[in-house]
Parts: sequence; structure tokens; C-alpha cells
Amino acid sequence: MADDGLDVTVLYDEPRTLLVTTTHRLAGKGSVTPGGFADEPLVACAGMAALWTGFWRLDPRPDGSPAPLGPMLVDTFEDKLEVVADGRAAVLVSADDRRATLRDDLATVPVEGVEPCQVVVATRLADANPFVAHFRESAKRFLVRED
Repeated sequence: MADDGLDVTVLYDEPRTLLVTTTHRLAGKGSVTPGGFADEPLVACAGMAALWTGFWRLDPRPDGSPAPLGPMLVDTFEDKLEVVADGRAAVLVSADDRRATLRDDLATVPVEGVEPCQVVVATRLADANPFVAHFRESAKRFLVRED
């Protein structure tokens, strides 16, 4: 993956969860594997890089097959939530993304057998601002997870 002129410091890995409507057949399950939602379209945001979109849509799926196309591309995360709430698609989110918890019509299901996402600090490569270096060091010290 190209660095795009960024200095990236990985803080920790975070599992991904499947976000579905509360009436979805998988809502309430203890966990699910990619095979359990292989035919589910996962909605993507327009304008995202193909690598980023593929990661969040599990494309290709672990068995090598392409992910089904979602009903549409959306512009914002809030638009994703609406598509999920309408039952037209599901979406993968990081386990600690709490934006969906503000809604009582959505449910999360832990996903097993997929690569986690990473929480990172990304700054411009060789940024000379001392505050950037201090922030990076503080993040590495305080924004870590205990296993």
C-alpha cells in the first residue's frame, strides 16, 4: 500500500462487526463468519479508494468470490445507517464505532474470521511541528489497548 505521503503509527487492532437492522435474520446472534452473510450486499460510500472500499465490503470475500453489489453508493456514514435500517444492505463497522448505538433499530453482530481494522495516527510525512511528535508519542502511550 502506498504511503500517500503519510507517516502512520498503528495504535491497536480493532475487530469488525456487522451492522444490521434489528429484524435481520442475524440480529441477536453471538457472532457470525463471512460465510454467514456471504450473499448480503454491504453498502459503500462514494468517493472512497477501491482498496478502502474493498476492505470494508470484504471484497473479495475470504473464499475469493466477489462481494455482491449493494443497492447503492451513499455519501455519508449516516446514509449508510439509513440503508441498513431500511433492510436494503448491511455494513461492516469497527467494534467500538458507537455512532450506530444511538439508534434502536440497528444491531451489531461480532464477525469472526476477518482481518481486524487498525486504529492509527496518520500525519504528514516528516512533519516538523513539535506538537505532532508530542501527539504521536502521547497517542502511543495513552491510546493503546490491553489484550
